[in-house]
Amino acid sequence: MTSSRPNIVFMLLDNLGFGDPGCYGGGVLRMAPTPRIDALASQGLRLTNFNVEHACTPTRAALMTGRLPIRSGCDRVRIGVKNGLAPWEYTMANMLSDVGYSTAIYGKWHLGNVPDRHPTALGFDEWYGIQDSTDPVFDFFNADRGIFVRETKVWEGRAGSPANETADYNPENRALMDGEITDRACRYIEEQARTGSPFFLYLPFTMIHHPALPHPDFAGVSGNGPFADCMYEVDHYTGRVIDAIDAAGIGDDTIVVWASDNGPPSHGTLGPQGDPGPFRGCLGTAYEGQMRVPCIIRWPKRIAPGRVSNDIVSILDFYGTFAAIVGGKVPTDRAMDSVDITPLLDGGASPREWVIAFVGNTLAAIKWHQYKVHYVEYGTTPGKRYKIDLEFPQLYNVAADPKEEWDIFGTNLWISEVTHGIVHAYRESVKRFPHVPLGGDGPAPVRER
Repeated sequence: MTSSRPNIVFMLLDNLGFGDPGCYGGGVLRMAPTPRIDALASQGLRLTNFNVEHACTPTRAALMTGRLPIRSGCDRVRIGVKNGLAPWEYTMANMLSDVGYSTAIYGKWHLGNVPDRHPTALGFDEWYGIQDSTDPVFDFFNADRGIFVRETKVWEGRAGSPANETADYNPENRALMDGEITDRACRYIEEQARTGSPFFLYLPFTMIHHPALPHPDFAGVSGNGPFADCMYEVDHYTGRVIDAIDAAGIGDDTIVVWASDNGPPSHGTLGPQGDPGPFRGCLGTAYEGQMRVPCIIRWPKRIAPGRVSNDIVSILDFYGTFAAIVGGKVPTDRAMDSVDITPLLDGGASPREWVIAFVGNTLAAIKWHQYKVHYVEYGTTPGKRYKIDLEFPQLYNVAADPKEEWDIFGTNLWISEVTHGIVHAYRESVKRFPHVPLGGDGPAPVRER
């Protein structure tokens, strides 16, 4: 049975770089073939200029709200303080729920560490997974030396009741997590397909985030270390989700999105991690190796197979696009940054011409068509971090110079007219719609002019 409104299954990988999947130039090159991901790309639209935020929390906030994360108080990963999306935000799950969708999330949330900021308080009917990052799993390796261990848990809950901690998120459970959330996702797809009503399944995997601890079934399968083993594993889980959709007879009527939340990390002591492909840069910067990540969209009912587009698309854009497809509400009482890209899905061009990149609360770069202006310089050598505020902007033609090595600002000063307009529009929007402060329950009061 099908619905007039398509189902939506959104798979989000963690720290996977542009150059990791085979269909983006990785795969066998890294001794980690990805046949199921590559097959998915051949069945739909593969984006090569898909842009995300500088880290886990900001990207997830952008996806869930259609708003720049600096607007929602989620401009960076915060530890040890109340954080995440305010209850005032109208999330993608809220929007879809309000037009009759069942909603579920299995995996990493990272958008709130108190009950009224958990996913089941922000539009999701059910949740199983982790509240924050996988980073604390590292601490368990030090426990036998008497070093403090940050406790991190596996959570489960349903809307209307507080979520509960169900287990420690330790090295053993970290290795099992993505297999468990895939099992739950496949059962959910089968159950929802029988109802004939539309559903939204958000599947934010915990992989490929460090530490790379493959499931026992995949340990050693690549012959190239644990990171490559985990790539085998992610490819397998991707295939299982697609098979569940097709076996349920809802493939034509289901939008599948497969993407990453940010580029690879910069830690120099972790061993092989994600690969930014032809770009430079890493998590926490505004270079293409961080901003530009894989994204595949399959919707047989509407997207022709085998398409590739280098048009600019942002993680922000799924909010407005899904709203346009299902007849959902896009709020008008706040600044919205999402662009409806349905023309691109239908074979045309993306309406988005630029993206503005913040790193934390710092305006770091603006990309407009093939040009990229940087206002801050970041270190991109693994293990060596620095930030320099630039006296003069740097300009790169990222189509001709994807590694952003040749500064052409001095001979192209005209670009300032374009970027000044973008910055001015943003600043004017903040005057009208102030940001939500970190941990705030809603926007700051409007200042008197």
